[in-house]
Amino acid sequence: MTGESAPHGWTAARVARPVQDLDRSGAFYGDLLGLARTGGFEGHEGYAGAFFALPAGAELELTTGPVDPAPGTDDDLLVLYLRTPDEVQVAADRLASAGVATIPAANPYWNRWGTTFLDPDGYRVVLAARDAADVDGLHIELHDGPREDLRPLFELAEDSPAQLDSYLDAGRVLVAVTGSGEVLGHLQLVATADPDTAELKNMAVHEDLQGRGLGGRLIDAAVDLLVSEQATLFVVATAAAGVDELRFYQRHGFRMRSVERDAFTPDTGYPPGILINGIELRDRVWLDRPIGGGGGGGTASPR
Repeated sequence: MTGESAPHGWTAARVARPVQDLDRSGAFYGDLLGLARTGGFEGHEGYAGAFFALPAGAELELTTGPVDPAPGTDDDLLVLYLRTPDEVQVAADRLASAGVATIPAANPYWNRWGTTFLDPDGYRVVLAARDAADVDGLHIELHDGPREDLRPLFELAEDSPAQLDSYLDAGRVLVAVTGSGEVLGHLQLVATADPDTAELKNMAVHEDLQGRGLGGRLIDAAVDLLVSEQATLFVVATAAAGVDELRFYQRHGFRMRSVERDAFTPDTGYPPGILINGIELRDRVWLDRPIGGGGGGGTASPR
């Protein structure tokens, strides 16, 4: 799960695959994909192999020997990330020009953010963009349609249907929209008793796009809008159990302000026993971020 530290003691990772022709497969991964060859071996109990550097210190090992290549299911993928869709396109064009076959991915996510190729042995390799915020045509705009259309996104950040019903139509909503009109994320802004303070009431990004830069782009757009309206403080609240959310907001300039104990109870619409990151949903943490000449505000849902 995200937000949890890796087990202690792991020092490296390697993906090992049997191939039919080591030279041919080595040329695909080394010459076409540009992975650096880091070593190899011959005559090792009937096996020969070649090592290639993968991002973040991992390795790909290709071997020939008594075991034949055995590509797995349609979702058995080696995914290689580049920084932007433009870089993906350049790499994809290079492979296509060399006659490498492209195929539709079984998971629509990879069709949206990457291109899937077959290596010489039929293994699937996906080239994908790391930062979804750089997708062509993606922009942030105020949502002017029915809020009910966005309810599935709101539900990602709200555990209480009753609470969501109470504020779904409040304030304004910024949405991250692709060039084709697909909404990938949203951020709801509501007013507070202080005219200089705005609250982030609910925010979510599609689950398969989280951690790809869209949330930060929504925050930046909200700050720009609030500063243009002379707001000075941006506030947000999230569950104390929401470790990932607390980290996200602090990384985007918010600081802890106060703790509201027992904010999530049956009396406020939250059934007992809800766990987030293995922690019972009980307390709410408020954070704030000065904007413009001072600060700006928002309240996020518990998740």
